[in-house]
Amino acid sequence: MESFAKDRQHRARMTAVIAAIVAAALAIAYLAGLFGGASRRLSAKRLRPVVTQNVTPMGDRLLYYDGTTLFCLSSNGTELWKYVLGSGAGFSVSDQLVAAWAGGSLHILDRNGRVTYNDRLADVIQFAKAGPKYVAAVTGDTLSPSLLIKDANGLAVDSETLAYEGKVLLDVGFFENGDYLWSTALDVLGVSPLTVMNIYRVGAMNTGEVELGDGITYQVLYSGKKLYVVNTRDIKVYDSRGMQDPFAKQLVYGWRLIGSVTGGGEPAMLFAPESQTADGRNITELRVLSGTRKDSRYTLPDTCVGAGIWNNTVFAFSGDVLYRADLSGQRFSALQSTIPDTITGYIGLLTNGVALVSCGDSVWAVTLP
Repeated sequence: MESFAKDRQHRARMTAVIAAIVAAALAIAYLAGLFGGASRRLSAKRLRPVVTQNVTPMGDRLLYYDGTTLFCLSSNGTELWKYVLGSGAGFSVSDQLVAAWAGGSLHILDRNGRVTYNDRLADVIQFAKAGPKYVAAVTGDTLSPSLLIKDANGLAVDSETLAYEGKVLLDVGFFENGDYLWSTALDVLGVSPLTVMNIYRVGAMNTGEVELGDGITYQVLYSGKKLYVVNTRDIKVYDSRGMQDPFAKQLVYGWRLIGSVTGGGEPAMLFAPESQTADGRNITELRVLSGTRKDSRYTLPDTCVGAGIWNNTVFAFSGDVLYRADLSGQRFSALQSTIPDTITGYIGLLTNGVALVSCGDSVWAVTLP
């Protein structure tokens, strides 16, 4: 009987020792990231551009223009390339291309800074937009402009003028791997201003024209093979032919879109109250629309200067704190900023989870955990 008790005690001790060894091994593996559990630490690095130099995310890097030269930096501030544009230039980026313009000159560069086209167009360029494969340039007068589409090497593949007679072209964008293009234009010669959206298959034909009404359309998103048209009143959903989904309309009056995540399914759209986005420095509430099915509201623990979505998490910056909450939750966690100054603005997010913020004139890259 005594021998049995000792044996049982021995087995219990061995079980405890084995459990401790397994727990230690699991902890080591977790810290090493073998289970995907290793997390990044919140960190920040000051970058060399200032806020007024049009700092713009481009995938996992950023561009800025100092009034003469366009620079491309990595997320840690390393200069990757630069290109001299001269004064008075503007630029637009996609993940693959950069379109820059000054007067009537159009410049097309790839993401590595290699110039694939540089020439003067027949008219002054209002603005241009870069897509995955093509660049759209809006040229001519503000009223009744022309839309010109070029490939990455500058070859003209499409143009449109008639659709914009008597209209002001507001914005353009590529979708469906860059093979399609949407444009929004304001008809200013009618009885009341009317926004019209045109949809094109690049190099082929106009696939649709949609009257969007008198609401001010300020954003068009593409996700899950649908176009989500956002105005100051509501969100309408269309296919690539301009056919509206009558059951997908959502009311967003009083809210302003400030961020989004798009992809193969329905988008996640981040909104803040319209009254709190005028100066971008006093956001206290957030709203996330996950497609047309889920509507989540968040109350921030403190007044914030900007917010975004990354890695299924809503994040927001106050003057000295990063707040985070899971999209499926309602509780925020707080992390003290490592920036030795007050955060005054939010610029944007790189695809590798590095947020760009401003402290006065200076720009900082914040690695989100």
